[in-house]
This record gives sequence, structure tokens and C-alpha cells, in this order.
Amino acid sequence: AASSSSSSSSRGGGACRANGRRGDAGGGARARPKHARDAARDAPIGTAWRVYDVYVPLHLDAGKDSHAATRAVRDAVGKILGLKAALELDDAGVRVYRKTCDARADPPGFSYVIDVDDDAIERASGAVRPIRARAKKVERIREEDERTAEYGLNAVDAANAYVRAPTRGVREDVTRDSRSDGCVVVIGLGPAGLFAALALAEAGIKVTVVERGQPVETRGKDIGALFARRQLNAESNLCYGEGGAGTWSDGKLTTRIGRNGDRVRSVFRALVRFGAPESILVDGKPHLGTDRLVRILRTARHYLESIGVEFLFGEKATRVNRDSVTGAAASVTLASGEIVRCASVVLAAGHSSRQLMEALHEDGVKLSYQSFAAGFRIEHPQGLLDTIQYGSKYAGYVDNGKGPLPVADYRVANTVEDGVAAGRACYSFCMCPGGQIVPTSTVEGELCINGMSFSKRASKWANSGLVSAISEADAAPFAEVGYEPLCGVSFQRHIEREAAIMGGGSLVVPVQTAEDFLLERVSKRETLPSSSYRLGVTPAPLHELYPPAVTAAIRESLARFDKQLPGFAGSQALIHAPEARTSSPVRIDRDKETMCSVSMDGLYPTGEGAGYAGGIVSAAVDGLAAADAILRACGVTPHHAFAVDGA
Repeated sequence: AASSSSSSSSRGGGACRANGRRGDAGGGARARPKHARDAARDAPIGTAWRVYDVYVPLHLDAGKDSHAATRAVRDAVGKILGLKAALELDDAGVRVYRKTCDARADPPGFSYVIDVDDDAIERASGAVRPIRARAKKVERIREEDERTAEYGLNAVDAANAYVRAPTRGVREDVTRDSRSDGCVVVIGLGPAGLFAALALAEAGIKVTVVERGQPVETRGKDIGALFARRQLNAESNLCYGEGGAGTWSDGKLTTRIGRNGDRVRSVFRALVRFGAPESILVDGKPHLGTDRLVRILRTARHYLESIGVEFLFGEKATRVNRDSVTGAAASVTLASGEIVRCASVVLAAGHSSRQLMEALHEDGVKLSYQSFAAGFRIEHPQGLLDTIQYGSKYAGYVDNGKGPLPVADYRVANTVEDGVAAGRACYSFCMCPGGQIVPTSTVEGELCINGMSFSKRASKWANSGLVSAISEADAAPFAEVGYEPLCGVSFQRHIEREAAIMGGGSLVVPVQTAEDFLLERVSKRETLPSSSYRLGVTPAPLHELYPPAVTAAIRESLARFDKQLPGFAGSQALIHAPEARTSSPVRIDRDKETMCSVSMDGLYPTGEGAGYAGGIVSAAVDGLAAADAILRACGVTPHHAFAVDGA
């Protein structure tokens, strides 16, 4: 990454501020004794050691909610480092970098990654032998890169001041033309749109966010009406609205792009500044839960409003319009007929923005099919999973999310070796321990479901997607003539409509026990296990919903998972249909370097809906990358000059 500097923007008239903080070099100027010099000689750069695989058994650990370097943790670290006076290692200079529950051990316990400063080692009389660096065992760590971007440094104070301000919400009328001077329009307020707006606004760029749904306060009421009275609002629901589809989910912050990248660290720190618990910085499997996400999003919105971001809620973007001369993105048409002129567009719409994708295709924006996964949601009693994972001896230590052990989760995967489904993968997706299954339909005739959890994960159920890959060959027969790149959308619609018919309408979900699914028989209503789904379930032949190869892949994998986790496919496991929107089935092609659409300059396809992310963190990271690309294009050095990743 190149070094950062400040520059005046040619668009929006603001300055791009570099807000990174220099880490404490530590150590001081005094000479160290020989044992301290020996400890550092293998890797002279840095002032601390990172120690992996520090195990503390359950009976000695403070439990899942503690992230302190307790006496038991320090003792274990001291033994690994071979300190002369391990028991004298104090908590000053010893930090928990990561903590994960280890259910494989007997007894179960917690595995830590711990950072230990040289000074702390020195105070414990040093090591018996020189500490040697070993990859992923004991490593020398450098000072944290001072170029990591810091967003929202005063977020809570600014947000609170904005809320208290007597003039809040009172401003002169803004004409659409006045937004064109350097304005960036962000379509969609999911993680990608939120973090793109954050990075651009803090760099001094004028930002207008267009979100078809409602703020979390109003959105929560609309979702409440759906649960209580079956009133589905087509524009404000569990898919559309502030925060995107991930707001009413488990709020997982795990990601396959790694935890140590610059942008990932920036996202986590910004979330903490918006109100997330600091524990997400060290948890091995961090999650927020819907209740926390709502508060975080509200604070983030007030902060962005305080620095000049304009939000247009309840406004659906229907088209991105080209400049008549250059062909570049020049404005956005709203469903109301209004046109918002702009210099660039960040297209961060979610994976359910089907009409907008169709409009882009009609206007010559290059789209490609993107492989996705579809299948079901499988639900078990949480107590069953706790017993499978921890054994009957320790399952009680979960105590519905209140005990020292975390509620049990799982991840399973299988690739079919032969038969009609040969080569197909089947795997769990978005597992929600202590959660519930919820309707994510946007129209009543197309049934779709997902899982969600609150922060405590205290529900008596656990659910997960059980899905298989959908290839272009699977989806192609469902394509509409002239819309072939959108055949994945057509496949989803077909499955969701068939599932709605199986359920009998009114968002009732068709179900089948896993045992009956394997035997290809419809379950008996009177013997169905209870379900967390609040709008009703009904028995149906789910083994007939998907194409034969997809069903075969799930069936064979389900039987294998039952061998790995006895009871997984038993009579207490209830399969719900359908889980069809795991990710976007279409990709808006973009240039790897500029992040612009290959067929429309100034259009920046971003996040999950555009086909470039899968989850809260990766979508947020992609939003930051898009913002940096826009800043570079307009001659502004970004917050910090990250290498372009995830392009």
C-alpha cells in the first residue's frame, strides 16, 4: 500500500482526510538485559510476540463472554514461551487477539491467540531459552500498520449531537440539479452502500443515498405487521430497507476474505464506533444479531447525516441514465419520476433488486450469469445440537445462551462423487444457532425464507441453509427470451412460486422432516416437530421442488451429514422451503482496476447484489474499495491508499 496524503477534491469541494493513528512503539529507550535481547534476536522488528493455540479448559476459563487475559490465560502463555517466572506474567502488556471455543477437546474449552509485549516478558524474568519464531505457533509481530483507515472516529458524539440539534431535518429545498456538482449517488443502503457512503463523505464528497426501503425504525414496524397480521409491504420487509437483507439475520461477521486485511480491520473498527461491542475484534466467530444491528445502523445514519449525507428513503431507483455525449452514468431515475443528477453511481443494490437488473440489461449494461446456491432451511432443536457438539456431560453449560459455553453451531459440506448429481456440492449456509426462520418474500406469490438470530441466541431452535450449487445449465431452461444473463433470477422465481403453491399461499411454508425427505414421503401433520416459523407450516413433498440433480445432491449429502452428526437427518430435523437467495445469480461485469462497469463509465457495481461479495463484511469491504476507486478517479487520494482487493 502506498503512503497516504491529503488532497483537495475536484468533485464535491472537500478534502480527503487521512485519519490513521500511529501505534505506540512501546519499549522505551532504556537498555534491555541480555535475555530480552535474546528473545527478540530472531525477528528484530516489532515489540511483541503473538502466541497461537493457547488452550484453557472450561473449568479454568471465564467463559465465552470474557475477553480478558485472565490468570489462567497468562499461565498458559507463560508455559508456552518458557518464561522463568511464568506465574509473574501480569496482565499489562498481555492482550487477547482472538478467542474461539474449542469443542473438540475433552473437556471443551477455549483456544486463544495472545499478544505478549517484550516488556511483560522482561517483568516475568525473561525466557529460560531464547524464544524462537515458529509460523502459526509463536510469531514476532510488527507494529500495526499506521496506514489502516479509521472511519467514524467521533461517530457517537456526532450522531448524538445531530439528533439533539433543533434544526435537524430542516434545510432549504434541494433541487435535483444542485446535486450534480460532484455528487455521488449510492443506490442501496446495505453494507456496501453504507461503507461506500461513509468513505466518500469523510473524504469531502457530496453523497446522496437512494434506498427503496425504510429506516430501521419504520422497517421494524413493517416487519412486525408482517409477523403479527401477515401484512407484507412490498417495499419495506426483510429484504428491502436500511441495512439490507443482513439486518434481520444472524449478523455474522465471519468472512472468507480474512480478518487481517486493512479494509476488514477498518470495517470492524467502524462498527465498534457505531455501537458494536468491542468483543467482535477478538471473537473467533463474531456476530451481532438483529437487535444490535438496528442500533448500529441508526447511529451510523445519524453520523452520516451530521457530515452531510442525504438519504432518500422510500425511493426506488429504476434506471441509471447515460450522458448523451459520453455514455457515462449521469443520473438516476426514481420510481416517482424524479431524476437525480450525479457524477458517479455506486450501484450497491441487494441480491433481490430484480427489476433494476432487468433495466440495466435493457440499457446495454453487460451482465453475466453468476453461480449461486439454492435449497432449503433445516431446523433442529438447539438442545440437540448442543448435545451433539459438547456431549451430554457439557451441553448444560450452554444454558440457552446464558452459560459459559456458546450455543452450538456447525458447518458441513459434501461433494457428490457419482450418480446424477456427480460433482455437485452441498453445504450448510448462514447457520443461525439459537435463531428462527423468517419470511424474506417481497411479493406474496413468491415464497422465500432465511434465518435470523438475536444477539443472545436464546431461541430453542437452530437453523441453517442446506443448499446446492446451481449452474448456468440448471438455470438456462428457465430463461426468458432476450434476458438470458438473468436466467438465475428466472430459476429463483420459478422455485419460489412453486414453493408458494406447495404452502397454499399466505406465506405458509411447506415442510418435510429430514427423515421423510430421504424416504421421499410426505410427512404427517400430527407428527411434525415444532417450527420457529411464525406464519405457519404445512407438510409437502419437498423432494419434488427442485430439479432431480439438485435434489439428489442434497439427499445424498444429508445422509452423509447424519453420519457425521448423529440425529442431523432424524425425525426432529424439519426442512423448510425454499432458501433460494443465498447470493446474487447475476454479476454486473466491472473492470478489475477501475471497478467501473465495463459498459458504462462512472457506474460502480458494488457488493453482493452486483455479484462481488457474500456477507456483511465482504460487502462492506467492497463498498470501501468502490469509494477508493471513485476518489482516485476524481484525483483525490483516498483515506489511505489501499491496494485494490476484491475487485
